[in-house]
Amino acid sequence: MKAFAMWIIGCWFLYLQTTNSTRIINYRGQNYTTTIAVDNKFIGTYKGRKTGYLQLNKDGTGVYKYDIFGLAPASCKRTPITFEWGFLVNDKGQQVKRKRDYGYSYPILLKATSETTFQGCRTPVMMDYILDKNGVLNVSSSDDWIK
Repeated sequence: MKAFAMWIIGCWFLYLQTTNSTRIINYRGQNYTTTIAVDNKFIGTYKGRKTGYLQLNKDGTGVYKYDIFGLAPASCKRTPITFEWGFLVNDKGQQVKRKRDYGYSYPILLKATSETTFQGCRTPVMMDYILDKNGVLNVSSSDDWIK
């Protein structure tokens, strides 16, 4: 009986861990299952020569600051975007990675949680890619943001 109770408790903790690390993010009218339970190599700040950066926090939150804000309407505040993130997973619950000539690309969804959103305040969710170029990680949406 005691072993069975321990098994139930173990399953419950595994369920909670899985539930807390996955999230459904709606992107362009379609729901995607994502995870924040990724290798620590993805966590941190990606930045380049200018002032912009992408910051991925372990808890599934982050900050995106554009180098140049672009053609945003006057009502769009030029402040960094706070967001929740999740890397796409396949139907087996594994992180999606795509083989490329240079290495791999990992699709990630960023869902704005601030008043300022992506693409000049035109979209609340953006799909981006973390590129692994022979061990050097960089962000697809910015030419020079590396970790």
